[in-house]
Amino acid sequence: MPANLPPEYYKAEKEYKKIKGTKEKIEFLKKMISLIPLHKGSEKHVAQLKQRLSKLREKLEREEEQKKIVSRKSFGIKKEGAAQVCLVGLPNTGKSFILNKYCNKKIESSEKPFETKIPQVGMLDYNGVKIQLIEIPSFFEGFADKNREMMAIINNCDLVVVLGNYEPIEREFKKANISKKVIRASSNEVIDEKIWNSLDLIRVFTKPVGKKPEDKPITLKKGSNVFDLAQNIHKDFVNKFKFAKVWGKSVKYDGQFVGMDHVLEDGDIIEFHLHK
Repeated sequence: MPANLPPEYYKAEKEYKKIKGTKEKIEFLKKMISLIPLHKGSEKHVAQLKQRLSKLREKLEREEEQKKIVSRKSFGIKKEGAAQVCLVGLPNTGKSFILNKYCNKKIESSEKPFETKIPQVGMLDYNGVKIQLIEIPSFFEGFADKNREMMAIINNCDLVVVLGNYEPIEREFKKANISKKVIRASSNEVIDEKIWNSLDLIRVFTKPVGKKPEDKPITLKKGSNVFDLAQNIHKDFVNKFKFAKVWGKSVKYDGQFVGMDHVLEDGDIIEFHLHK
């Protein structure tokens, strides 16, 4: 017996296919079901739509739970340093090796799969800039569903370094709606430099008037200007700003006088001159 669906249903079905959000899909699917006349010929079609509705509700529940985890950060790791970077990969891809090598850690590293049970944290020093590295336990099929708090940590970081095969990791990311900047690497690469080049950060050095530049750099986002640096140091550097002198790549000659809107580059040295 044919379902004999009304024209309104086919119009709604066409609109449904354009919708991307899970919550919106649920509401539209409920509307489609309400438009189907109930008789023996439509029973199978209604059952199929209800099954699809059930799966969407389960998906929405997972998405809402993921949002709660990210919000409360119950298993979160406090960001320290200039950036937080997660190391992820399948078993035996060299995650612990990298943490041991670059962060002076002593994590047990062997060929035994799933050796790391909880996230391991270390601090990488790249030319005076501290970058926090987090080793996430090895991925497997279904990792996203069983380790939602781990996915929350990944979702909260600034950069993800994937070691080894990316495809299975990408599948798990899609399940958890993870959309982060990702770079691929192997344990025999110069990881610290690759991470730094992918973070879109610059190092600048302040110089007191008449003295040598400070040894410790200040980290800023690429594209930052003198105003951004002044805000980073102290409000007085903004309120009492007179001019600045800059040495480095961003100026035509060393010691050039610049204003607040001057865009800085990596390695620049800045000397602030303030009104008394």
